[in-house]
Amino acid sequence: MPSARCCRRHYRCVSRDAAPFHLSDVTPPKKSSRKSSTKASPSSNTVAKPAKPLSARATKLAGPPKSALYDVRRSRIQGRGAFAVTNIRKGQRIDEYWGQRISHAEADRRYDKDEGRHHTFLFVLDEDVVLDARFGGNDARFINHSCDPNCETEIVRGHIYIKAIKPIAAGEELVYDYRFDWQDGYGPEDVRYYACRCGSTKCRGSIIMVPRYLKETVRAWLAGNDVRKPAKPSRAKKAANGATR
Repeated sequence: MPSARCCRRHYRCVSRDAAPFHLSDVTPPKKSSRKSSTKASPSSNTVAKPAKPLSARATKLAGPPKSALYDVRRSRIQGRGAFAVTNIRKGQRIDEYWGQRISHAEADRRYDKDEGRHHTFLFVLDEDVVLDARFGGNDARFINHSCDPNCETEIVRGHIYIKAIKPIAAGEELVYDYRFDWQDGYGPEDVRYYACRCGSTKCRGSIIMVPRYLKETVRAWLAGNDVRKPAKPSRAKKAANGATR
């Protein structure tokens, strides 16, 4: 079963081109079976008055369902976080990640690098679709990153779900590993922007998945030492190093 991954990046959230944006928004609620009518009543010759328009609140699209397993409050890791309100068993599905379904190209357009850094909630569903929880999102967008996660994400028939990978006690913060992709253009500023604050003894220092050959360099960058980035090893050199281990 494939796992989902966040696609937040420095400045631009995604860089892969895709088809022009034409994908639908989050699924709207079912239409009411009741219809207004202007036909005459069988017992009267008068025409019935048209039904009064619903208020803006009543006509607003219903939001995604709220999970009863957690609530949102301030987190020591980052901003707001999700915290279990009851014990959650290993393997239990906690919530679905909701958001507007858009193309990668549309995500690029919305969060262009020229507009600066953004607090976005983009999540890659597949090669064509990204979920933007800034629109139509639910509380799952507040689940923070940790290098020692108690949750993971999975894709099931076009939906992204958050599942517990270990028992979670009531009051414990829900976290999963964002595993941001490393981009070859990243430098010290980018790495420090995505520094990890999970506080775990297993913390790797960054939300980004750093290539093995750059681990020492990134460690120096996080410490404020802007050392030169080494050249990316060739495939032949990688194979030779693997053979000698």
